[in-house]
Amino acid sequence: MDATVENSKPTRLDQVTLGYGGLLLGMALLTTWDQWAIWSTKEDYTFGYLVPFFCAYVFWDRWETLRPLLTTAPTNLGVPTPSWLLRTVEILGLLALFIFSLGVAGRAIYGTGASPTLFIAFGLFGSALAFTFLSVKGPADLAPSSAARWQAVHLMIFPAGVWLISGPFLYLVDNRIKVELLTNVTEIVTGILRVSEQNVHLRGNTIVFPNGDAVGVADACSGIRSLSACIFAGAFLGAVFLEGSTFGRYVRRTGLIVFAAVTALLLNIGRNTFLAYYAMQHGSRALEKDFNGVEMHQPGFSFLGSVHDFAGNVAMFLAVVLLVACVPLLNRLGKSSSEPVA
Repeated sequence: MDATVENSKPTRLDQVTLGYGGLLLGMALLTTWDQWAIWSTKEDYTFGYLVPFFCAYVFWDRWETLRPLLTTAPTNLGVPTPSWLLRTVEILGLLALFIFSLGVAGRAIYGTGASPTLFIAFGLFGSALAFTFLSVKGPADLAPSSAARWQAVHLMIFPAGVWLISGPFLYLVDNRIKVELLTNVTEIVTGILRVSEQNVHLRGNTIVFPNGDAVGVADACSGIRSLSACIFAGAFLGAVFLEGSTFGRYVRRTGLIVFAAVTALLLNIGRNTFLAYYAMQHGSRALEKDFNGVEMHQPGFSFLGSVHDFAGNVAMFLAVVLLVACVPLLNRLGKSSSEPVA
């Protein structure tokens, strides 16, 4: 009878957990402040403006599952976490908080840069997972189970990890592969034109046509913008809509992110190939006009934009459609009748 009464009492977050939550909210605001400089100056990362809203949505969507883990719910009972693991997580949490503080100090003193952004984003990621692990409660005065702690950490991976895509991705991936990606895209498009018996030759990142006209594959055409945006979209769709067991969801999410990256690269190659063919037929200057040949800012200019912009928008639209269509297919792939639904 006593146990029933105890379990029927409304559960509330304790002061420590509320303190962790307030601290993480402040850290997220500082992370937004730091990465805003990237979103507002790098056209490839304008999707970053959506990150705080998507992060908040996923957290709200999972709150019904996460809240019982952070209170004295009876379902949290099980094999307790070893004391050495708790101490390790506490140390890692303090280390992550220290790294975050270094990043904020560097950002305030020296301005935007690779080191502050990396420190801030990874500090937030590590602190969020560590604080979540430590905040899980057991029923009454009993210790929570390790399974409950890891389940809570699993629920926080996307809200904490999405900040690694919107900021550090620029320094860890973008700066390292953009030049190589640009070169490869140019060579592939040139190869496609030659296979179709077009007499073109390559000069750096410029494709020269038989009539002497040429079209350059600029940095914006490297595909890094669609790559980063598709990876972000794939991560969000995977976090919200993919189903299955814990292992099954991780496999499906990884598959969706890989599919997103491949889709972005292939559609970018298709877009640049179309633009090259169009430039051969109508001249390279026609890419900055609409399909009727009207220049930008002139009367009658199409609402669809220039040929160049229209091709990019179509490629991004197709990428989103393919990603959304891939979700139900992944949910069915390898799913047995006994596998639980998320």
